[in-house]
Amino acid sequence: MAVSNRVRSALTTTVLATAATGFLAGCGTGEDDEQEQVAYCTNEDGEIVDEDFCDDDYRGPGLFFLYLGAFRPGLPVGTVLPSGGTRINPADTAARQRAGLPPTGRVDAGTRVTGGIGSGLGGRVGTAGG
Repeated sequence: MAVSNRVRSALTTTVLATAATGFLAGCGTGEDDEQEQVAYCTNEDGEIVDEDFCDDDYRGPGLFFLYLGAFRPGLPVGTVLPSGGTRINPADTAARQRAGLPPTGRVDAGTRVTGGIGSGLGGRVGTAGG
């Protein structure tokens, strides 16, 4: 069965347009992936410590931070996180809220948050306190 050039051209255009649409839909904008971050309680060296140290009521020795970054959840205590995350003083309620965390209380290790990229946090380090 012979197919005219006009029909072949129309089919080719339709197939290519459908394939391109599917490809672009699969790529997406990536905003969700870029904005999702994970929070861990760390010491000043970026080592994950017990989350009780990052409760805003903690008043013991040492400097501890809520450390946000594109880390996977479920990392154990003792893991040293790579540089590039955002440090927040656990007692800084305004910074916690800007980062999408609860303003007070303990933040569970591996808590997923959104809004880290483009939320105004950049790479700033919160004030040290403990």
